[in-house]
Amino acid sequence: MKRTLLTATAAFALAACGDSSPSPIEPGPPRFSSGQSWQIFTTQTPQEILSGSSAWEVATRFYTTVSGCITGFQFYRAPGETGANYVTLWTNSGTPLYSRKIADSYSGSGWQTIDVDPGVVGPPLDDEFCIPTGTYFRVSVNTNTKQAKTYAYLDNGPIVNGPLVADFSYYGQPAGSMPTQGSGSIYFVGVIFRED
Repeated sequence: MKRTLLTATAAFALAACGDSSPSPIEPGPPRFSSGQSWQIFTTQTPQEILSGSSAWEVATRFYTTVSGCITGFQFYRAPGETGANYVTLWTNSGTPLYSRKIADSYSGSGWQTIDVDPGVVGPPLDDEFCIPTGTYFRVSVNTNTKQAKTYAYLDNGPIVNGPLVADFSYYGQPAGSMPTQGSGSIYFVGVIFRED
């Protein structure tokens, strides 16, 4: 049984906090197939791998133009990255909703994906949870020693894949906190979304 992450009242409260955003995509007849899955990153690959002596948290801001549920997460683990990586889903105003380990020291490099499973923060979850349309969320991951990045990618416009729209990124410290420093670069952390 799936559970709705946000009730109408909660969605209204998020809008009051500035999480809601009018979609830049004009509404029209349905363009997608019911039950189809989408992910933010498809063919994009990082243009650079950054090395650092301290951990960072990096995030992608996104929203959806149709109703549906987040069923998993994706993260590009840079070659040479060490330690564990945790993905976290946040409201745009900074409330953590869900967190789960997506990679460990033995996970290697490249794309890592993980399905939604009962998390350590937020409301009780089953194997998926639903989000309202036109509302910003952020998905973040900690990076420990290496970071995958493509500089200024979003300065040329958002990533649009089906109903998913990713239009901004963030980075910051300490790792584990919601990053707040804005960026037009992409850091390759996203969600897997199934439309209703």
